[in-house]
Amino acid sequence: MQGFEAVTLSWKGVSYTVPAERQLRLIAEIEDALADQSGAPAVMVLLRNGGPSHARLAGAFGAALRYAGANVTDDEVYLSIIEDLASGDPATAVKVQDSVLSLLAIVAPPIHRRITGGDEPEKPEGDARDPAG
Repeated sequence: MQGFEAVTLSWKGVSYTVPAERQLRLIAEIEDALADQSGAPAVMVLLRNGGPSHARLAGAFGAALRYAGANVTDDEVYLSIIEDLASGDPATAVKVQDSVLSLLAIVAPPIHRRITGGDEPEKPEGDARDPAG
């Protein structure tokens, strides 16, 4: 069984890293942000058809960024996603999907590795996708 790896998130061109030994508390923060009335665990919310709502995605990514030391609000993350959607840029869907995969890499590393075909954990230098571009 492989353990947690350091996770690097990016926001507005700045990288923030959470060390492996602090992952469990971050997972709890993300789970709280993704919780909905269905009672589904965070992993299921991330994997379900359509993924989490943009508001819940923004809350989870915002929580992860703040935990890593960024000064950002969920509103800022949400509006960044919506502005990207409004631009009509087809790359927006990829950015949103990458954000979902980044959160999945945090809350369920073995599932993320299986989905992405990675036999080894992601290296710390691999930044999580920044929904802000």
